[in-house]
Amino acid sequence: MLDNNLLLSIFLILAFAKLLGLLVERFGIPAIVGEIFAGLALGPMALGIIHPSEPLDFLANMGIMFMMFIMGLSTDLENVIKASARTATMITVIGAAIVFVVSAGVTLLVGILLGQDFFYSLAQACLIGIGLTSTSTVIGFKYLSDLGDRFSNVFKTLLAVEVTDGVFSIMLLAIFLSVINMFTISDGKTAISEFLPMLGWSSFKLFLLIVGFIIFVMKFGGKVADILLGVSNRNKEDRAIITLSLIVLFAVAGLSDWLELTSVIGAFLAGAILAGSPYSETVIAPRIKALGYGLFIPIFFAYTGVQMNFGALLGGPNIPIAGGFGIPFYLILFIGLLIGVMGGKYLGVMAGCALSGNFRPFEAKRIGTSLLCIGEDTLVVAQIGTMVYFARDMPLVTPEIFSVLGLLIIVSSLLTPYFINKAYAEKEYRPMSPRNGNGTRSRMRSI
Repeated sequence: MLDNNLLLSIFLILAFAKLLGLLVERFGIPAIVGEIFAGLALGPMALGIIHPSEPLDFLANMGIMFMMFIMGLSTDLENVIKASARTATMITVIGAAIVFVVSAGVTLLVGILLGQDFFYSLAQACLIGIGLTSTSTVIGFKYLSDLGDRFSNVFKTLLAVEVTDGVFSIMLLAIFLSVINMFTISDGKTAISEFLPMLGWSSFKLFLLIVGFIIFVMKFGGKVADILLGVSNRNKEDRAIITLSLIVLFAVAGLSDWLELTSVIGAFLAGAILAGSPYSETVIAPRIKALGYGLFIPIFFAYTGVQMNFGALLGGPNIPIAGGFGIPFYLILFIGLLIGVMGGKYLGVMAGCALSGNFRPFEAKRIGTSLLCIGEDTLVVAQIGTMVYFARDMPLVTPEIFSVLGLLIIVSSLLTPYFINKAYAEKEYRPMSPRNGNGTRSRMRSI
């Protein structure tokens, strides 16, 4: 029989997450912020009704799987490459490079100041840098949808960046986990002259595997999915299609884990395979989203809040200043990451738009502000980091780091609407028209 405490926990998490999610959405803030606050309210930081447990761990991990599967279902690689691949890729790569360097550098510096082992701090910094390259387009999409604008250059670019950003982050994560696995197998004792060739060969094979899989998805994934789903649809029952979709999810996730790419990456790739199916938008995505966002994903975000402890950020080691007071290291880390990530994302967009030459200044600003929000995928990477150990009793993501990342998502979600409103408040001007019949130029008109 099921434990009554578990049933009560699920009831409270879903009820509070839904209520607070709807509440914050009324103010233009993503629902995940409300769901995280629900966990904070129910967890040890506030009411103390819910505490971390193995059953909730399992349900939260299922939420990660469904999030990545849904992301894959939304990834139409072929159409993105045909449409805005060049611009989106430039924005993604430049922005990710800036964010990675800044966030990894800040994290490494704080880790060293805390007295951590250098290589442990380096691995931790790289994982956090990868996690923070993810961008949330939820607020930007919502703002444009409220304006009734789904066909502008800004909207199309945001859609393309959402895809390229997800693919790029997944590839970085896969390569990083492969490196960590190689280091763990060698126990960090293998001579550098032997370790680097092993690492190079492993990364090269992984790169070929990822590229090969993407090519397979683009060329054959849709056809294979059509055949499989066509067989299950002979009886014209949507249930058979959903069952087969879930079979594909867990089969590819299991295969990915066996290949040491982690099951999360497999879940994304499973969604990408099914994205080419004619049943994807009409049958699979709506029902998978209903299941994921109705149960597992809210539990994941709320459980994230349960695991957070902001008190540890302020009560940890600090830099002493006058009067016996000190500045907590984790507070410095939070401020440094917030400024570096949001600033890096904006600079990456402006540089990418400038290089593409296809955007007017006000469009670049609107794209830049729409991509300031740190993505929910950051929490997925953080959760993975809690399960990846550099050495015994040394998880890459500690409770303090986990809390910092969660707070970054909350604060960036609150700040982004302000910057978007400022960008859209600026007047747009049409170019000066040719001379009128009287020989004078017409004045510029604001739109």
